[in-house]
Amino acid sequence: MAVKKFGYARVSSREQNLDRQIHILRDEEGIDERDIYVEKESGRQFERPVYRSLVDNILREGDLLVVTELKRFGRNYGEIYKEWFHITKEIGADIKVTSMPILDTTQSKELVGQLITDVVLAVFAYVADEDWTERHELQRQGIEVAKAEGKYLGRPRIGYPENWETFYGMWKSGEITAKKAMELMGLKKDSFYRLVKKFEIAEKNSS
Repeated sequence: MAVKKFGYARVSSREQNLDRQIHILRDEEGIDERDIYVEKESGRQFERPVYRSLVDNILREGDLLVVTELKRFGRNYGEIYKEWFHITKEIGADIKVTSMPILDTTQSKELVGQLITDVVLAVFAYVADEDWTERHELQRQGIEVAKAEGKYLGRPRIGYPENWETFYGMWKSGEITAKKAMELMGLKKDSFYRLVKKFEIAEKNSS
């Protein structure tokens, strides 16, 4: 039986953009357009009905699930590892994370390969968890200080694409050009610089 390939894309708010993830999944050989599942849900609740339906009702042994980033599986180390174990060990399907080529279980069927993948997964999931915790703690502290000083206005949310802070940071540090940042986030020049201005004003007000 031929391997059935699925793609899953998700953003945590209805204002974020799914286009980048969908574009990457479309480029994956063997994934039909109809087999790309997309979801826009509140990151606060993290219910993911589309994801749960795909994993629990559709995905079968031998199938391949492709995602763009490890965090599609959860908000922290525990959630990520639980989903990975459920899909690869309990269902018997494979996983490919396009942003981390080493996390491709189709390439690590032998015991040593599986062990390496498990170790790398644990490290990446732990780092993602620690990064998420640290960023939210710093943000909470910054908001509390700003509120106490009467400065907090809140960060504008509308229009920010997925991974805005990642690509914005790479642009500001000179790792990529503004043109490349716009391309990666699917933004036009005017929209990009308008978001930059709003973002930097919000950062200044909350500092």
